[in-house]
Amino acid sequence: MPDRPLTSWIFTDIRAWILFFFLLRLYGITFPPLEVGHNWRQTDGLMIARNFYEHGPDILHPTVDVGGEKSGITGSEFPVLNYLIYLVAKVFGYQHWYGRLIVLAFSSLGVYFFYKSIRMYFGESAAFNGTMLLLVSFWFSYSRKIIPDAFAISLCMIGLYQALMYWETGKWWRLILFIVLCVIGCMSKISAAAVLTVLALPLFKRSIPLSRKAFVAIGSLFILGGACWWYFLWVPHLNESYGFGDHFFMGLPFKEGFDRIIQNPGPVLKRFYSTPMKYTGFALFVFALFMVIRKRNWYPLAVFLLPFTTFLIILVKTGTSIIGDTYYILTMIPAMAFIAGYGLTYIQNKRIAIFILVVVAVESLAAQIYDFRIREPYKSLERLEAVMDEVSNRDDKILVTAPTHEPTAMYFTHRRGWVALPQSIFQDTAYISHVKSNGCKYIVVTRKLYGELDMSLPVVHDSEHFKIYKLD
Repeated sequence: MPDRPLTSWIFTDIRAWILFFFLLRLYGITFPPLEVGHNWRQTDGLMIARNFYEHGPDILHPTVDVGGEKSGITGSEFPVLNYLIYLVAKVFGYQHWYGRLIVLAFSSLGVYFFYKSIRMYFGESAAFNGTMLLLVSFWFSYSRKIIPDAFAISLCMIGLYQALMYWETGKWWRLILFIVLCVIGCMSKISAAAVLTVLALPLFKRSIPLSRKAFVAIGSLFILGGACWWYFLWVPHLNESYGFGDHFFMGLPFKEGFDRIIQNPGPVLKRFYSTPMKYTGFALFVFALFMVIRKRNWYPLAVFLLPFTTFLIILVKTGTSIIGDTYYILTMIPAMAFIAGYGLTYIQNKRIAIFILVVVAVESLAAQIYDFRIREPYKSLERLEAVMDEVSNRDDKILVTAPTHEPTAMYFTHRRGWVALPQSIFQDTAYISHVKSNGCKYIVVTRKLYGELDMSLPVVHDSEHFKIYKLD
């Protein structure tokens, strides 16, 4: 600890703030993945982790439970996060919240290396400001969700720092860490590669030996090759071989994605000005862009523009998915936090700068409090496995009323089978015959989530939230 008063260290040492936000997000860490924000995305990954634990850790064949009569093997992000959950479960027994803790630990470490990378080139103030903004941004709640986005971005931020340090020191272990961390990060979420585009800038520094530049470039090709192999060769192979390709979204043709964005400009733009740091944070971001352009500080502007431009390409590929799947914007938040934090250094009056930082933090955190509560009707799903255990065997195939491939309710039954909305079942009279002929034994109606389904079948459970029919 620095030789200064404790209060001074607490307020000015970024490690204290990272620790504070880590501890703050431990609240409800054992909650089930049933918060409103993307519980389906979490349970989809948890199915893969639980299947590793129960049926064998075949990392090349991720398997979900909503494949119906199919095996459930499907394309997905490279399941490293899922495998880490499996490893912890091998020691302590399976619990879904291990995933929350793993993501939180890696994302906190990633934030620290984000700070160190900025400090190396732009100084303490810009690094501290940018890191604080990242901590209070949309990153706050989504860096403890059991999805690979923050996890992958964090691995890339840690790896990025190792590459920068390799250029400075020439130590081989840093180059190896860079390659290993970033290939895992980019395979876990290909969009995380946007973070690494800033490596193009130090390449122009004459003080860096040409050999070190070459080795980082070769390492980058290896990282790119790993991500391309997984997403453009192996994932299509899984989807084609096992017939469950529509479960994993691989993006749209660029023209179709662009057309969709043009047709929905308002909701797409809202993801930029509202989601990352709310409205005061976006105002600070705009101010920062204005100032760096006005003062012709091209280097920090380039550090922002490289990942931003890469993100726009990704955005076009995904079309309007960002409107509903808000986690896509996580890739862009570190760059926005950096430039906004850099903009704060232009404010000479430190009290005003601190006041702005506090206002942004209060608004952004207040907008995310809802994500730390589990509310009905989702909360009722936590009891669904116990209900199913009373009426059926664990290996019985079932049909659960939910949108196509929506895994949350099925995950909490701890069974495999089909999902379909009640209206879809009514409209397709042959559907029940189809699932029955393929081994379906029960129909679970999630009444408060997706509506009623009245059928002339024996009822084996009838409660406020669930109605369960037995197929004769």
